[in-house]
Amino acid sequence: MNRRSNLGWAASLMVLPVTGAIVMRRVLLAEYGPPAPSVFRRYPPSNGLRPSEKEYVDWAGDHIAWVIRVARTRSIRFTVVALVSGLSALAVTLAVAVSAPPWAPALLGFIAAAGQFLQGLIRDREQSHLGHQLAIKLQKALRDFHTDVGELSDWQLRERFKEFRQAFEEIREQHGSEILKVRGQDPPRIGESSG
Repeated sequence: MNRRSNLGWAASLMVLPVTGAIVMRRVLLAEYGPPAPSVFRRYPPSNGLRPSEKEYVDWAGDHIAWVIRVARTRSIRFTVVALVSGLSALAVTLAVAVSAPPWAPALLGFIAAAGQFLQGLIRDREQSHLGHQLAIKLQKALRDFHTDVGELSDWQLRERFKEFRQAFEEIREQHGSEILKVRGQDPPRIGESSG
């Protein structure tokens, strides 16, 4: 009878982190729902742009939406993994206190350690913050372009598009080197021979 009650406690302890993760995921998904259209306004393409330029501007808007989506996913994953890890770590003490079978605290400890190890490797929190910063900078560049092109001649519009494209690509490149720093990697050496 005692063994059966210990198994019941152990099963209860295993359910705790899983239930917490499910509840937290639902809460986070509700909190991080799609942004209101006013948050990231889509501008109609300027009439004076060439088709390839319009395509680039459309791609820039889609790219920004993708960056936001990836940053949100990383933020949610970080929170869920941290919650499951924390609850598992807390449940180890409870499992020992109720004399659960030896595998129960071991499994809970493994779940806690695996979550911390995972976050140490993929660094979701830092990458999420950098992703949100990138999205803000790219949105500003796109917004500035759209607000500047109102009454420009075709030549001025072409020049303004070139400036926009260069600024957009520089922001993306700068973000790439920031991500590599977070991951602890050196940027690739471009143009140098490997000897």
